[in-house]
This record gives sequence, C-alpha cells and structure tokens, in this order.
Amino acid sequence: MEQEVNTFMDTLKAWGRFFISRYFIKNICIFIATVLVFILLITQGLKWYTHHTEKISVPSVEGMTVAEAKKIIAERGLEAVVNDSTYECASKSIKPGQVIPGGQQPTPGYQVKKGRKIYLTYLAYTKQPATMPNINGESVETAKSLILGAGLIPGKITEREHPHKGLVLEARFNGAKVSAGKQLHKGDIIDLIIGKGEDNDATTPFNSEDTDTDVFNQTDEDF
Repeated sequence: MEQEVNTFMDTLKAWGRFFISRYFIKNICIFIATVLVFILLITQGLKWYTHHTEKISVPSVEGMTVAEAKKIIAERGLEAVVNDSTYECASKSIKPGQVIPGGQQPTPGYQVKKGRKIYLTYLAYTKQPATMPNINGESVETAKSLILGAGLIPGKITEREHPHKGLVLEARFNGAKVSAGKQLHKGDIIDLIIGKGEDNDATTPFNSEDTDTDVFNQTDEDF
C-alpha cells in the first residue's frame, strides 16, 4: 500500500515538474498566441466583409450650395463630383450656385457602396458667351435662324423705309446697334430693323412661341 502511495506521489511530482518546465510553458504560450491571432483575423475579416457589403443611402442635396452638398455627401462616406452646370432651372427658388432639382446622380435614397461618386449639377452664376452672327442683308427668316443658332433670341421687328422689303438692315441689342462678332450672352434678345418697301415705319413683335428654347440650356465650367 505504501508503495502505491509513493508511486502516485512520484507521478504527481513528475507532472508538476512538466507543467512548470520551459517546454510546457513555451508550447502553451505558442498555443495561446495562435488562438488570439486566429480570433483577431476572424474579427477583422468579419468587419471588412460587413463594411464591404454595407449599403449607404444617397442623401438629398438639392437646393444646397455645392460646398454644402460636398460636405453632406462626404459625411456619408461618399464622393461629390461637380459634373455640370446650367443657366436654366424650372424651380424659381433655386439660386445660382445651388444644386438644381434632379441635379444629382444617383438620385436621393439610392443605395450605394461606400466611396461611390455622386455627380452634381448646379445653377450657373453667369450666362455663357455668345457671338453676334452676321445677319445684315439676310432675309428675316434666315436672320432668325442665325440668331437662334448663336444661342440668342430674336426680338421685335421694326420695318423701315427701304426698297427691298424684308431685308435685314440692322440688328439692335438693348436699343443700341450691334455688329457681327460682338460678344453677348446666350439668351440675349436681338431686335431687327428690316426693309418695308413703303414710307411708314411699323413695329411687329416677334412671336416667342416660335423660339426653340432648347438652345438656351447652358453650362459653366466646374468649380
């Protein structure tokens, strides 16, 4: 019996020496470190996968200035890009420098990934330049076409005594004579002086409904 007890005690002592040995401690440390690294990799992998697949709702920035829109978009982890500008806007409440209605792509509420570019269109501060075409000596219809083609608007028509009826004698802008090559702005109104073929002067207003308004959609350069 005593021998069995001694054997058991010797076994315990042997295990005790093993548990405090450098070999055991070294392997335990390696095991613990391996487990910790594995847990860290799994955690980071899950975070990456979650953020990679996470969708962000595009904020509405219509009516904001470009600077305000960029800030709001950046706060969502997205990138704002000023894509275009226009001088025409259906909403009278939009001021120059503000994002127009429908002026952001993708549209508000659309689900996108982080870092997606959001393209903005704002109301321009100034009109685009336009060059006065050479219309002297042309017929009224030809002159109107040239004016529209330059991004300008045909205005009122005044007939003046001249042997050739309907011949364009002169063009005026804001009451002053304007010559070919003059730098104006798109949307400016050009009045015409044409030959009457008779003595009395008469003024005929131009029908604006005949004007193709599409030629007045302008854009400025990006900020």
